[in-house]
Amino acid sequence: MKNILVPTDLSIRSLNYLHNLAERNDEVVSITLMHALKMPDSILDLWMFTKSGRHHTLVTGDFREACEVMKNKYAKTIHEIKVEFFYGSTTPALRNFLKAHEIHEVAMPQSMGYQCPGRESYNPEKLLKKCRLPIKELIIHTPKQTAPSATSIAELLVLQN
Repeated sequence: MKNILVPTDLSIRSLNYLHNLAERNDEVVSITLMHALKMPDSILDLWMFTKSGRHHTLVTGDFREACEVMKNKYAKTIHEIKVEFFYGSTTPALRNFLKAHEIHEVAMPQSMGYQCPGRESYNPEKLLKKCRLPIKELIIHTPKQTAPSATSIAELLVLQN
């Protein structure tokens, strides 16, 4: 089974690319949706920094439900969809993250329109391009749309071939 990392801004719109990912893979895959967060920059904030719970509020109930819908829809291809937070902004930190999660390749959404949901959030695209893993570009396969616009779970289900 192949482990694929997909950067996400934790919006339902960002899951539109999973249609393309599921259709392009012949084997069963495990998808890690990675949300990047900057480390605190003050010594006091760093001293009091914990990974528990604080950023998990960025993952809404609708987003969790949309992930479950995508997993069920492509059950033959997608074994698991999980959300992980990457804390840091350096290439070595990212490589350690990728190694810890046993990531085999990165699927990079084309023209995602990344919107940071939190103060510490950032777009990890430049950092991911330096990670030395194969990068596949994901697009949306919809004849009517050229950019992702789905903001609800119902629209996410409709967006497919």
